[in-house]
Amino acid sequence: MTLIRQQLFPRLGLNVKIMLTLSLILLGFALVSGGTFALIQGRDIKRHLMDQGKLMATMLSGSLQSGLFFENSSGIDQAVTSLLGRNLHKDLQAVSVYDAKQTMILHKLTKTQETPGTTKRLAGLMANALAAFQQNPERGTVWEGDDLLIFTTSVTVATADARPESLYFDTGSETKPPTLVGYAQLAVGRSQYFGEIRAIVLQTGVLTLVFLLVALIATYRLTRETMLPLKRLIDAIRSRGGQENQTAPDEVGFLGDTFSRLVRDLEEAFNTIQGLKDGLEDTVAERTQELRKALAELQETHLQLTQTAKMAAIGRLVAGVAHEINNTTNFISGSLPPLQRRLDELEEILRERGEKDASAEDQRCEALFKKISLLLANISEGARRTSKIVGDLRNYSRPADENMGLVDINQCIQSTCSLASGECKHRIELTQDLATNLPLMEGSQGRLNQVFMNLLLNAIQAQPEQGSILVRSWVTADKVHILFRDSGPGIPPEVMDRIFEPFFTTKERGQGSGQGLSISYSIIRKHQGEIQVRSEVGQGAEFEIILPLKQLPGAEERSGPQ
Repeated sequence: MTLIRQQLFPRLGLNVKIMLTLSLILLGFALVSGGTFALIQGRDIKRHLMDQGKLMATMLSGSLQSGLFFENSSGIDQAVTSLLGRNLHKDLQAVSVYDAKQTMILHKLTKTQETPGTTKRLAGLMANALAAFQQNPERGTVWEGDDLLIFTTSVTVATADARPESLYFDTGSETKPPTLVGYAQLAVGRSQYFGEIRAIVLQTGVLTLVFLLVALIATYRLTRETMLPLKRLIDAIRSRGGQENQTAPDEVGFLGDTFSRLVRDLEEAFNTIQGLKDGLEDTVAERTQELRKALAELQETHLQLTQTAKMAAIGRLVAGVAHEINNTTNFISGSLPPLQRRLDELEEILRERGEKDASAEDQRCEALFKKISLLLANISEGARRTSKIVGDLRNYSRPADENMGLVDINQCIQSTCSLASGECKHRIELTQDLATNLPLMEGSQGRLNQVFMNLLLNAIQAQPEQGSILVRSWVTADKVHILFRDSGPGIPPEVMDRIFEPFFTTKERGQGSGQGLSISYSIIRKHQGEIQVRSEVGQGAEFEIILPLKQLPGAEERSGPQ
């Protein structure tokens, strides 16, 4: 088989072989499609010819009813002549009429068929068709010859009796089955049918050739464009391997030889690598462990740096806003005392005047002064509260740098609670139980504010309806304790061990990133402290932070959450 293929395609390129193969496939497809189309069209034409012939036979049968029933030869001849004169089909050759005993009454040919030999031949064929119709009226309606189709139909009259007047009048007799009065035949040639078939075959052949030509051109261009990168690859392989003068049966054969050499080289390289593999496995495992550890530290550091940058930006924004608000508040607060003094003077003048000559207008002015004094007191109280909020914002927005300083834990808690009070107004009771003798401790105020805010917001969000939160602080020996207790649903046991994992959250998508507790745990650990968690389902949760008053140089608490 290989020898035959080599003889048929001696040293042909792969692109030529592909083009020849595709051409043969397209040729087969075109021939099958063209043949199928021609066959379908031929069947349609033949069915149309059959329907047309049956219709003409039916028309002839209807026009012959009266002539055959009354045995009127002139009526029969007139009906046949009328049908031939209409030229319903150009291949209509002859018409025959028989009586009920199958005796030919009339046999008439068209002018083109009036020759002695043709008359005798058509009469014999039509007699054969009539015999076939007698044997099987259903299937013998159409008799097919080589170049002729003969349509046979019976001529019947639906009458109650055989009297002539029953054809036109109701004689009152009982209706009987139709009475057979004769037969009619039409002989139609197939020259037009064959001509249409030849035209369809010719058109199909031309379309097939055009399709094949276009397909060959498209195949050639597609094959050339497809094989161009492969040819470049082969040229590059030959150039690098010093095989410019080497010949191969085709591109695939050359690539096969090159691939075989590459497989042998890879096997040798694999054997060499396999010899080194055993000694490297332990080293790779050790390096992998170190890389995992470094990656975890890098991720944690990246998370902290991102959060630090975010908090720093928020701090700068809050500090700027607080400065602007504080300037406006100072302006209002500074203007209120002089305004109050001027109102007091006016009130004193009005009071002296009222003692001398009191009137209704003076009483009205006195009432207005009282209302204005009340409004000024409200404005003064609002300015005081605004100043307190601004102070809390400044305290909370201090840069969360790594430099440790003395921190007032109670002040941090108060500032955090003040800022978060809007989240729990009218639905959560926030209670502060802070130690009065709490000493200052070493730490980063900004980072501790961040921890307290995370824990407080988690406690608030855990209670969507009514609830309570307790924040306590106390000192024991050289430790400061801060407790956050809520009356929420608690933490399930299966979640307890994962709450400090980065990006772990039980909140719905878009409501939490899972970084708050992870960052808080990392900050407390850097302060050499620890976070203890206690919770029961349905009984709320407690987060207790334990921090040393003084930071030990070079020490860092490594204990996890408890």
